[in-house]
Amino acid sequence: MYSKEKLVEGFLQYLQLQNYDKTSLDNAPKRIAEFLNFMYERGAKTIDQMDGELTNQFLEYLKIRKSKRTGRVISHATIRNYQRSLNRFVKYLHQTDQGHLEINWQLKTKEVKQVEVLSKEEIERLYQATSDDLLGMRDRAVLAVFYGCGLRRNEAEQLKLNDVLPDKNLLYVGMGKGGKSRYVPMVGKVKSDMINYIQNARLMLMNKQVHDRLIVGIKGKGLSGQGMYNVLKRLRKRANLNKQFGLHTLRHTIATHLLAQGMSLEQIAKFLGHSSLESTQIYTHINGKSL
Repeated sequence: MYSKEKLVEGFLQYLQLQNYDKTSLDNAPKRIAEFLNFMYERGAKTIDQMDGELTNQFLEYLKIRKSKRTGRVISHATIRNYQRSLNRFVKYLHQTDQGHLEINWQLKTKEVKQVEVLSKEEIERLYQATSDDLLGMRDRAVLAVFYGCGLRRNEAEQLKLNDVLPDKNLLYVGMGKGGKSRYVPMVGKVKSDMINYIQNARLMLMNKQVHDRLIVGIKGKGLSGQGMYNVLKRLRKRANLNKQFGLHTLRHTIATHLLAQGMSLEQIAKFLGHSSLESTQIYTHINGKSL
């Protein structure tokens, strides 16, 4: 018999080691706990007893399950999130020799949602909204990280000073999603903004702080993901952009702009750190107006 609490805790630690983002760390273990409760209530006291029939029953349950927050049946996208969490749980069980679980859900494909992207003119307005002081140099480095290099929020949080490789025109992302590392091109304005920040602003902002975090705040401490979002929020207001968007929108935007300029999906997938083209293909659905 398994211990639900130990399995969920072990799964959380596994996700942390794989460097998944905070949203996944918060939600995936809850989904697995719900799944394990469902299995236990139906007599599955061991992992081996959780056969395909039972896991399919869990899928049918999700199709009619209501959200505690909205009171409505959960969305198709939410069910896909459950499937992703369960697939990761399967890998965890396999890699820790705790058993094998079959998840072979066949979910109907729904129309891909239009992702929010910015135009080149809107990106330019964000850059123009930066000031000429130390914080302005830092703010342009933040734009370089998210728009110029297309990083995820948690990847940007963990950037170190030595990850910037100007002699090779690269930015090293040491712990991407799933614990994978990659190199991202850093050229042109992206490179010059980054070098300008490091050489002229970061040292002054550091004051007496001693650490190797790349992006820092006004008191010299490493800037959190929320802090970087606050930078974008302030620039958004200064630029008079009357739309709501976050850091991930900049990642969507650079991918869209690269696709419009003729870069292949394979190259964009490598640039973004996608493990498969399925995640990258969302950008093929963006219409001409967005481009």
